[in-house]
Amino acid sequence: MPRLYPRFHPGPSAGRLDSFSERGARELARRIRTAWANIGWDVEVRVERIASEELGDGRSVAHFTVRSDLVNGLPQRRLEQAVRALPRAA
Repeated sequence: MPRLYPRFHPGPSAGRLDSFSERGARELARRIRTAWANIGWDVEVRVERIASEELGDGRSVAHFTVRSDLVNGLPQRRLEQAVRALPRAA
């Protein structure tokens, strides 16, 4: 029987991924999109800049977040190739 959802890993990633940085947020978005695509779901995931922190020496650090179209943690659209592979009702 196919899996209905990707493996869930609750909580932070124990420092292995800094999702506040743009690079880390993009990697997290890629992982989310790929995990759902692997089981046939199309999920829109985007990275957004949410804030900037001013450092004392005139520089600033940007913070990013990952947003998706998941509703209550579940996707809304099947991938096209997954829809074509579903058996048709007789």
